[in-house]
Order: sequence, then structure tokens, then C-alpha cells
Amino acid sequence: MSAKTVIEQMGTAARTNRLRAADYFLKRPEEIQALLKLTFNPEYTYHHKAAWVVEFVTIRQLDFILKHLDFLVNSLALLKKDSAVRPIAKTTHLIVQKHFLKKQPDAGFQLNDKQIQLIITAAFDWLIGDYRVASKVHAMQIIFELGQLPTTEDWVIPELKSILSENISKQTAGYRSRAERILNKLDKD
Repeated sequence: MSAKTVIEQMGTAARTNRLRAADYFLKRPEEIQALLKLTFNPEYTYHHKAAWVVEFVTIRQLDFILKHLDFLVNSLALLKKDSAVRPIAKTTHLIVQKHFLKKQPDAGFQLNDKQIQLIITAAFDWLIGDYRVASKVHAMQIIFELGQLPTTEDWVIPELKSILSENISKQTAGYRSRAERILNKLDKD
């Protein structure tokens, strides 16, 4: 069975379907590259389903995705469909969190400056684009966390503050809650 066949036979977004498909790739890590190529091919009708599976693989075995980090990070800007952006925003957030884990046995993992810049750019696109709140919440958290790094450009945090302050009153309760939390942390700095 190929990666494409697994995705096309997946069915609906039901959790059991996503888990079943993720299990296929977790048992065959050599197929992860094919999964990622499907995910970041917006011409592929089911690229959003492939993105759902990437999210579940990332949650259960992040290292399988990290082996293809350059491809993933360099491809973030290709996604425009909300149903693909949300799981990839979450995946990207998990990668960013891994960057900050210092006490892990494999603490050698670090994003490089180019990867950080590409992630921040994609996250700003998700934050200001026409996406649902889950994508925006992951985006603002990514920008906030990476914006704390000493190597991040000076404009990132002020721009994040400006966008959150401007949009907070027009957004959903979930957006407002996370934006308020981030703005409060930024005000303390």
C-alpha cells in the first residue's frame, strides 16, 4: 500500500480514521517523506487529510517528522486551505516547543536561524490570514515563543503585539483568551 492509498482510503476526519492512518506511517517511517510530499502539494485533492495524519504522527513520534524538518519548514508557505493549515500549525508549534526543551536526552535539537525565520513568516501569515481560531492561536503562540529568542529580529514582538491588540476585540473567545495571555506576558517584559 502506498502513502497516497492510505490517505485516499482514510475516509472522514474521525479521530479513529486519523489514528489508523497515522499508525500505518508510524510502523513505516520510511514513508514519512511521501506523506509530507502529499501534505505540501496543494494540487493534491486530499492534502488536508495528509496534514491531519502528519499532526497525529508528530504527536506520537515527533522525531519521525524532525528527520524531514528542512522540507517541512521550507514548504509551510505552500498551504492555504484552513483544514491543512490547522494541523500543520499545531505540528509546527510542537516543533517549536521541542526547540525549547533543554532537559531532554536529545536536547541537541535546535532550529537554525533560517528555519526560525521561515516559521515566523508562516505563523504571521496564519495569524493575519482568513483561518479559523485554532490556526491563529497556534500561530500567535509560535511567534511569541520564537520572538523571545535573542537572535530573532527586533520587529517580531512589536508586530505581534500590534496585531493582537488591534484584532482582540473582533475575534472569538478562544482567540481573545490566548491573545490576552500573550499580551500580559509581553507587558511584564
